[in-house]
Parts: sequence; structure tokens; C-alpha cells
Amino acid sequence: DGAPYGIAATEYATAWACTWSDPQLGILTENDLQLLRHVNCTYLSSGRPPTLLALKQHAQALANLIKKICISDTFGVIDGRRGRHPAFQKNEAFDWLNNLEEVYTNDDENHHLPLEALANHIEHQDEETGIECHCPLKVARNYGPLDPGEGARRPYSSHHNLVMHANSCLEILDHEYSATGGLLSLLPSGNEDDCEQMAGVRNTVLGQWLLHQQHLVARMHELEINYANALDLLKGEAVVPMQMLGQFGPEGRAKGREAVYPQDRFVLANAGEDVFSLLHRLMDKAESDIQAKEQTWWESGVSGERMWANTKGGDWYSRGLVPIDMMTRFVRLKDQGGRSTIFMLPAIEHHPATAQTRKMEKRPTVVSVVAPTWPERASELEKRVKAHRDEAKELARDKTEMETQMATLWAELRRTKQEVKFYEGTSE
Repeated sequence: DGAPYGIAATEYATAWACTWSDPQLGILTENDLQLLRHVNCTYLSSGRPPTLLALKQHAQALANLIKKICISDTFGVIDGRRGRHPAFQKNEAFDWLNNLEEVYTNDDENHHLPLEALANHIEHQDEETGIECHCPLKVARNYGPLDPGEGARRPYSSHHNLVMHANSCLEILDHEYSATGGLLSLLPSGNEDDCEQMAGVRNTVLGQWLLHQQHLVARMHELEINYANALDLLKGEAVVPMQMLGQFGPEGRAKGREAVYPQDRFVLANAGEDVFSLLHRLMDKAESDIQAKEQTWWESGVSGERMWANTKGGDWYSRGLVPIDMMTRFVRLKDQGGRSTIFMLPAIEHHPATAQTRKMEKRPTVVSVVAPTWPERASELEKRVKAHRDEAKELARDKTEMETQMATLWAELRRTKQEVKFYEGTSE
């Protein structure tokens, strides 16, 4: 069929044919080809002919590799089986050197176990792209019965290859979703329409990891807010009740250090029981929302035990601060200078006593009207009409001049065509 005469492929190597593989040349006989059934390797099929040194180095490397796998505690002579020379014991590392004139075979069970740890993980190497490894999820060819509980053989699924493969997949996903926030945007929303997708996400390792990361980011954000609020509360400028001044003297000083600022700087106005109850109701609502988030973080494993406390009834609650933002109005008397007392009106938008005042401030009392203007006179209209007429006259004059130029150009074109036709007839 035109194919070169050589050695057929085996389970581990492709077919091999070279200049010496033809028995008619008298170099390699049929028996030699039978002994060389397992000779093919990348050293003979890489496209670069090997040297004798390279072949010996390859054989030495294989011998050292076999020595690492199999134990050898005796010595022998190569081709020593036929004589009385010392020979290697069967199933040892170099028992295949006892007789080089026969193809080595062995019925030992350990000699037929696949050495998956020695499988080459490199699939392709190029000068431009470099080394390209096998996919770690690639299933190997069927080379024997599977072990109990083993679904498929994946000889390239080492920990390093799996990590690098997962990293490549995550880099692709992060690039594809870079416009929407990266990997975290893979998670579905918390709407009812996505409840089935969210349930599927929780059943995957990547989904659990992304959810855990999302909870950690949200938790860190809340902790930073609580930390900032705590710093604001503990600053030296914080106002404490006026009764505390009695413990340190009339001037609010203790051991030469000012404990608090005098209370005549800030005075609370319209801060009665109604405002006090209103603020606590809003804080109770905010605390219930915070408690729900804290419970979610506790179930996700991102909240420490020291953040929780136990009540007398046995209920657990998360410790922390409950902040709310309310609009406060600061007022001072006129012509009192920059050191006068400042009055504070808290919760002016929600306070029953000031809510009506806020509505009156937002509702304008005077309705604005269009500013009056003088109507246009007849002379202005006449000027615009005359301007349009003058423009039309100029356009008509330009049109006449262009038509005259076009007529002249057409006449020159006809004369040129006649001259060309005359010269063509003369040349013939």
C-alpha cells in the first residue's frame, strides 16, 4: 500500500519506520524488528535525529527510573542467562538485561500496574506559546478494569494541574464579567425569581465560596461603619449630660484637664418625650434590620463569638451600635458673635412640632410669573421680511451665474470630444 516497512504501533507508542527498518537492506532482520517493538519514543519521533550519546543518555535515564521503581539487591551479567554467569533475579530492576535476544515479558501483577505518576503532563511545546499541558480532566484511554468506586482514569489530575486549570477558568470568567463587577457578579440576585438559581449556587463549591466572600465584604463594611461611629462617640468633643460636670467642679475641670465642653455652647430645643420616643422607634426598626443581617453572617460563619451576648431569657443578640441619620437644625441669635450659644432642634423633619413648619418652608408663598416684555413693532417685522427678500434675490443671481458657467463648460466638453474623435480617425 506504499507505507514504509517498520514496527507497528503499541499501546504506548506510535508506529516507527526508518531507513534501517527494511529487512531487504540487510541491517535489521525480522528478529531484530521483533526485539525493537518497544523502541519508539519521542527521542526517535521528535523530528531531530538523535545521536549515540543521546540514546545512551536516554537508556541510562530509563535504567535509573526503573531502579527507583523496582528493588534490586543482586548483581548479574548482561546476557548471563545462557551461561553460568551470575544473572539478575526475576522481578528485580534489571532482570530484563539477562537475555537481550528475546523480548522481555513478565507475568508479575505489579509489572502490569499503570504508573500514572510518570505520565507526561506536557501535551505540546512551541517556541511562541511555550509549554501547553494536558487538561487535568482529560480521561485516559481504557487500559484495564477500573477499581471499585473509580468512574474514570484521569492521569493528569494532579493538585497543581487542577489548581492551574481552575485559575485559568476563573480568569476567563472574571474577564467576561468584568463589565458587571467580575466573579462576584456571577451570583444571582436575591429576588424570588432567582430562588431556584440561588439554591443551585449553594450546592456548588464556587457558589459557596462566592457567597462566603460576599458575606465577608458586607460584614467588613458594617464593621467599618460601626468602628467609625464608635470613634465619633468617643471623641473629646462629644457632649455629655450636664449633671456630669458636678463631679469635676463648676468649671468642668479635673486635674488641669477639661473633661467636657461647657453645656452653654449647645442647647437642645424641642427635645421632649415625643422626640425621645420617635428616635427609639426608629432605632428599634434599624436594630431589627441589623439583627437579621448579623444572624445571616452568624449562619455563614463570618461573625465571631465575641460579638454576641446572652440575655437573661436565654436569647442571643449581637452587640454593637445602632446608628440612624436624622436632620438636625442649628440656630443662633443674631448679633451675638461667634461664641454665642447654638440651639439644636433634632429630627425637624419627623418632629410633630416642627413638621408643619418644614412644609411651610418648602411651599412657596409667592407664585412667579413671566417677566413682561414689549411687543414687537411693525418696523421690526418689515425688517425681517425685507432681509428674506434680499437673500432670495442674491440666491437667484447666483443661480443665473452658475447656469451660464455650466453652459460654457458643456460647450468646451463637446468641442473636446470632437477633437478626440478626429485624432482617432487620423491615427487609423
